[in-house]
Parts: sequence; C-alpha cells; structure tokens
Amino acid sequence: MRKNRSSLSEHIKSLYDYKPLPLEEEEKLAGMIAAGDRAALDRLVKHNLRFVISVVKATPAWHRGDVPEEDLVAMGNEALLKAASRWQPKNNARFATYAKPFIIKGVRRAIDNEWSLVRLPVNIQEEIRKVKYAERCLMQEVGYDPTNEQIADRVKMHPERVAELQSLASRSVVSLDSSAPEKFHEEEDE
Repeated sequence: MRKNRSSLSEHIKSLYDYKPLPLEEEEKLAGMIAAGDRAALDRLVKHNLRFVISVVKATPAWHRGDVPEEDLVAMGNEALLKAASRWQPKNNARFATYAKPFIIKGVRRAIDNEWSLVRLPVNIQEEIRKVKYAERCLMQEVGYDPTNEQIADRVKMHPERVAELQSLASRSVVSLDSSAPEKFHEEEDE
C-alpha cells in the first residue's frame, strides 16, 4: 500500500510540469481535436490532469468509503479524456469548467461500483445520493432525524419514493451460503 501511495505522490509531482493552458490555446486544441488530432487531445488532457487530482482530493472521505484514491484518479482521468474528446469551446469558457461535471460523475461511478456489492442503475444511485444529501442537510438544520415528508419536500419527490430509496440504500446483502429458512430444510427432508 505504501508503494501505491508513493507512486501516486510521484505521479502528482510529475503533473506540476504541466501548467494549465491559456484559453486561446485550449480553443486551438479543441479545433484540432475535432479534426481528429490525437496529439492535441493528449496535450489538452495532460495539461488538465492536475484538475482531476483536485476533484478527487475534494471528494469527502466519508463519501469515498474504502475506494483507493488511485482508482478514483483513474476514473477521473477517463472522464477527463471523454470530456476532452467532446469539448467545443463556447462563450470563452475554460475546458476545466466543462470537464468538471464529467470528472465528478466518473469519480462517483467509481465509488458506486466499488462500494456496493449489488449495483443499482445509475439513475437510482443518483436519486439515493440526493436523498442522503438532503437528509444530512436537514439533520444539521433541524437538529433531529428528518421525516420522509421533510426529505421529500426538499428533493421534490413523493414521500413513498423517499422511503423506497432509503430502503434500497440500507438493504443488506444476504450470502447464498448463509443458513436457509427452517421451512426450506423441512421440505428438503421430505
């Protein structure tokens, strides 16, 4: 584990050679990327890899779970590459501004895929995340566990949907090796 941490630290240090590009150069690279220039894509991505690290570092530890930082960086890098291949500069917007939602989504997917044994559809995971966030915010505001109605009002959902999502989030996984119900054993003996 120590070797991984030091290799990530070395990787991060090496990224400081790549400073953010000026807006004009980003726009020029975007045009070249649209024309199929792989070197331009690589250049735009390399000069924004530090941004991926900053997004990963900004992800709260309680949200990361046990997912290694290296995995989050790798998924963030994949998302950065996807954003770079799709980016079309508009209104003097920087590439990092466009790429940030891609990177956040990539990091969240890495956490969701690693954290739970049962994978839920992405839209359900997003709804669960929204409900949990609203619940935490309300708990801080009111000082007690909020009701499903309060949470539903905050996230603009029906209270029954909030209860359903909370149930999905708290569902535990049952091993197939665990003891079967008594009725099952009785039928097996007959």
